[in-house]
Amino acid sequence: MRINLFVTSCPHSCVQPESASRYRDRCKPIALPSLTFYCFGCHLKRRKLLGRRTAAVSAARAARASETPEQTSLRLSRMASRSASRLSTENDGAQTERLASAASTMSARCARLSVEERSFQNSQDAVRVARVEGFTVPSTENPSSFAGSHRQSLLQGFRNTRASVASRASEQPQETAHRRFRNAQSTASARALESPAQTTVRRVRNARSTESARALESPARTTVRRVRNARSTAPARVLECPGQTTVRRVRNARSTASARAAENSEVCRQRLENISNFELL
Repeated sequence: MRINLFVTSCPHSCVQPESASRYRDRCKPIALPSLTFYCFGCHLKRRKLLGRRTAAVSAARAARASETPEQTSLRLSRMASRSASRLSTENDGAQTERLASAASTMSARCARLSVEERSFQNSQDAVRVARVEGFTVPSTENPSSFAGSHRQSLLQGFRNTRASVASRASEQPQETAHRRFRNAQSTASARALESPAQTTVRRVRNARSTESARALESPARTTVRRVRNARSTAPARVLECPGQTTVRRVRNARSTASARAAENSEVCRQRLENISNFELL
């Protein structure tokens, strides 16, 4: 059996099937001992497949944009149930491969966002420096406006804030890590000595300030915060003992159960959406 391999010299990357006979005269046949290969249409199939996938994705997005909240909740519930059933039936090798793929994806995102995070932090520090430098201290010549220790404490706080912001804007990543470690040590020692009432007051105050700050942050800052939290949580979980792991999981399970019992339909829909997005990684 004689096999001819036609190599076209057509400058186009793809040749239509109906125009293959027109380019056959330009082709150079190569005799092979078995099959006959035609180079026509190979790129066309790839392009057709890509077009079909793009059309399917566009149709899915249009359908999701026009569906009701009940349909969205039902679809996400089905996706979550399918994901849970798949995770329960997969073997250790598939689970390891999936987790490795998710870890590589997250590490790539962390590497991409690390530079953006640092530049964003520097820009925020620069804004703080500009605000502090533009802050005008009221005149201290009038004794009725500032009296004694209050005036001194205000001036000292102003100088300390300006020096801290300026130093943080120019410090290196290693210096930032050392400063955060020292602050964490001092915070841990202070929290170990506080009473339960002080702990409750501190947690309520922190929860209120955190909620107000997260309500005003942009999506980019939300992404940076989540990546930073994930990077700081991973080494801490590697170093913890099995007893600490059990305590952490029980505490998280209790807080998660109480939060899900109090959430509304919109929060439930958003949570299921996050689960489905994570499973698509």
